[in-house]
Amino acid sequence: MIAAQGYAIEARERAFELLFEVDRAALVQAIENSLPRMEDVMWRERMADLIAQYEMNDLIPTLIRAWANPVTGLDRIEEGKDMRPERRALVTLVGEDQLSATLLKTMRESNPGTQANLRARCWELLMKNGDSARLRALLADAESVRGDAMLTDLGRVCVELGVLPTTREEILWARELCKPTRAEFFEAAKNALAQMPTARRESLEIRALPIAVAIMKRRADVLTMSDADMLTEVTNRTAGRKKVSPDFTGFGEGFTETLYQQRSKLVWTDLAAMMLALDLLNERALLVHVFEQADRDREDRSTEFGGVVAIDSSGRGELLEFEPRSKASDVRYESPQLLFDALYTAPFHYHNHTQKYDNADYAGPHLGDFAFADSARCNGLVFTFLSTDLMGVDFYRHDRLVVDLGAVERPEG
Repeated sequence: MIAAQGYAIEARERAFELLFEVDRAALVQAIENSLPRMEDVMWRERMADLIAQYEMNDLIPTLIRAWANPVTGLDRIEEGKDMRPERRALVTLVGEDQLSATLLKTMRESNPGTQANLRARCWELLMKNGDSARLRALLADAESVRGDAMLTDLGRVCVELGVLPTTREEILWARELCKPTRAEFFEAAKNALAQMPTARRESLEIRALPIAVAIMKRRADVLTMSDADMLTEVTNRTAGRKKVSPDFTGFGEGFTETLYQQRSKLVWTDLAAMMLALDLLNERALLVHVFEQADRDREDRSTEFGGVVAIDSSGRGELLEFEPRSKASDVRYESPQLLFDALYTAPFHYHNHTQKYDNADYAGPHLGDFAFADSARCNGLVFTFLSTDLMGVDFYRHDRLVVDLGAVERPEG
């Protein structure tokens, strides 16, 4: 009754009270296993309140994991300046003034091997709680993180690159870049970011690093160009291109893919990424590959096609194709681990919406693609057939930001 679906709240609450009296260990185990994944929002809220009411401090790690997990119906509460119920319970148990200290203590004391996910969740919540300055100070003290592999890697990325991960996936990304096999890329990123003003460098996300390395190879002036000048260039280069609005009936009001309407949300990485994409899609070899693969994708009904847009050793763009992890649907691309391995140093993840030559209703990313971007935190491109010889190109990233870059034409021959 604590964990399963379908019981009335009053009955669940009585079960909680009885178990607390006669078998507290069983109650703790049931909550540990169920709360982070619980879909019953009303019981989730009540359970969090009961944990606080009964002063179950041994469930603090469980409340942390639950708070860090996205929950439909609760995440908008956080955005509205209210509290998620798990956060509210933590504040009741430890006090608002000790919330950050509790997250930091839990992260430091959790086992790096068996509780790596909990440690990453603590980091995410510290960032969400506005503790980036505290974390930068921690990582800058080499002695305080000595012997902790995760914090040592994050310290290197923070101190040498100025970048602070915000999510679990970005932590994995940062740690991957610290491996000896990525040393050349790390050094290239360090050199590229050193050209930037300090304020810009320290505002970057992990996804900026492959963009910065590519820009350094191709157009180093963009590293210091003002956002206003970059926006002007993207505006001028996309003006006059064919653009289409996909069908988002039922998605909600106000969704837009236009550069002008998205301009206030754009940061350096977005603008540089769009400039880079426009440059790469001027390269005939890359564009030929895009259309050639799209034709194959149109004939294949088992999956969408996808991969990464990378930069080769000469600074040219190349399309790296990856077989999907599974082939379950012609309107879905399941990214395999090999793709993520390549994406750590590549500017873009891409996938096709090329099921037919006139696919304008599905131009650009859709709901599953937004979920992927929110999780992976990468830069994305979607290629969509608008006609036999016309391909729509959309740039997107997390937080449902999309910009239609306009269509490109199939190269002659």
